[in-house]
Amino acid sequence: MSVYLTALRADADLLSAAIRTGDAAAPVAACPGWDLTKLLEHTGWVQRWATHAVLNGEAPGREIDFGPSSDDNLSVWIVDGATALINALSNAAPNDPTWHPFPFEQQVWVWARRQALETAMHRWDAQTAIGVQALLDPELSREGIQEYFELGLPRAISRAEVEPPTVSLHVHCTDVDGEWLVWNENGTYRMLPVHDKGDAAIRGTAANIWLLLMGRIDRSELDLVGDASAADAWLDLPNW
Repeated sequence: MSVYLTALRADADLLSAAIRTGDAAAPVAACPGWDLTKLLEHTGWVQRWATHAVLNGEAPGREIDFGPSSDDNLSVWIVDGATALINALSNAAPNDPTWHPFPFEQQVWVWARRQALETAMHRWDAQTAIGVQALLDPELSREGIQEYFELGLPRAISRAEVEPPTVSLHVHCTDVDGEWLVWNENGTYRMLPVHDKGDAAIRGTAANIWLLLMGRIDRSELDLVGDASAADAWLDLPNW
């Protein structure tokens, strides 16, 4: 889990820098209606929510307020929340049992990956909002794609009560090792991290593929091979 925790620490520090040096009212394009302040409040709230789940092995009660008080300095508050989460995860083994709301194994490492990826993506949102060049690590981006296909997309399909498209999609990273095939098998979502031919294929850097899947960039920024309507069928599914 150390890779996730290192990324979580670095991105929390960058979020802190963004709110210290940028316009707190800057709009966040990927989150309509949110500004930089709201983005940090959300990220810090989720980190504290996850910390409670890791420490207690259960869903936090609705009565618990994880948000900042009016006296909190957001640049400090966001770092404090990340530090508490990192400490909680560091004191647990990756395979220790926990609770989380995702249709996946109930183990601590899932929280480490989820929070590292959530913080990285919202750090990208924050830096983009204030006009700072935002980059995403290729290896972490590959983890983001993997998480999307094994956890995020099946959750979104289940919550929306829709069937997976009947066509298949192959996704291929061009800068790091990473390939996935998704398809519909008798009405059930299926995914394998393999090189195989789909009705459509999307190729690009791991960061751009992850940004596309998370609704941050347009699909025209990646290479598409095969049936464009097949790619659209998968990319138009509800986001998680």
